[in-house]
Amino acid sequence: LLRVLDLSWVKFEGGKLPSSIGGLIHLRYLSLFYAGVSHLPSTMRNLKLLLYLDVSVDNEEPIHVPNVLKEMIELRYLRLPFLMHDKSKLELGDLVNLEYLYGFSTQRSSVTDLLRMTKLRSFAVSLSERCNFETLSSSLRELRNLETLIVLFSRETYMGEFVLDHFIHLKQLGLAVRMSKIPDQHQFPPHLARLHLYNCRMEEDPMPILEKLLHLKSVQLAVEAFVGRRMVCSKGGFPQLCALGISEESELEEWIVEEGS
Repeated sequence: LLRVLDLSWVKFEGGKLPSSIGGLIHLRYLSLFYAGVSHLPSTMRNLKLLLYLDVSVDNEEPIHVPNVLKEMIELRYLRLPFLMHDKSKLELGDLVNLEYLYGFSTQRSSVTDLLRMTKLRSFAVSLSERCNFETLSSSLRELRNLETLIVLFSRETYMGEFVLDHFIHLKQLGLAVRMSKIPDQHQFPPHLARLHLYNCRMEEDPMPILEKLLHLKSVQLAVEAFVGRRMVCSKGGFPQLCALGISEESELEEWIVEEGS
């Protein structure tokens, strides 16, 4: 009759989650956050009533995830592990009730699985070399309820065509994708409030574009998001900005903040 089971940080012998987990058929909530697990049992397919599943385990080595998540059609929240075994192929297209999906990888799942997830509000995706940003964008077009979007890259992935202005509800955007310059302001969601840029290696100063985004309240530039030497925040820019973080920008030598910025 158990409904909630939190196994965060628990270490399992041999890295195997016991197959008896499949007997807890009334579970609504299961967390394996940073648990010592390297193999999930196929009996997890019995957990058809789960609403919340976090399998972001503590894995220095890839974890084997059987293709059983597709049967948990009641799921609202799903967080996947960062490293998965090469043989782990996940079909997620039937999870039409998902509102939060973190750790989606285009190497493990098809982007077409996203087409029916129209209830998604928060989404984090890792791009493989085979999936460019244009392909992802076309699959995301139906996710009009998105409020948070995080895109991570493989080291060879470049931004390509960037248009997210149709996401009228998007408030938070995180990009860790290579791009030589920031997209134009009209390509950003109209009500974007928080932007995190990480390891983008932009060569052109992003500030002339970012300061024109009228609703921005928080900007983070981290780990060589910008590899230029000079950054300028001009008068009248960033009318609502409350927080600005600049860290690990090793090439930055000069930062000019004009009066009234």
